[in-house]
Amino acid sequence: MPSPKELEVLRLIASGKKTDDIAAEMGLSSNTIETHRRHLLSKLHARNSAELVLNAVNHGLLPTSRI
Repeated sequence: MPSPKELEVLRLIASGKKTDDIAAEMGLSSNTIETHRRHLLSKLHARNSAELVLNAVNHGLLPTSRI
């Protein structure tokens, strides 16, 4: 299960934001955002951001209205 920070990163990825924008919004470094993204990819068995968002929706982690 993703952590609360990972879920926030996931929500922002799903909204189409880039790593640097997510980092600025969350007050974290781009490297930290990429670390959260890598953890999400692993936890949700995804190969890229598009697959990550699809798998998150399929697992009920994101509402389908975001797509």
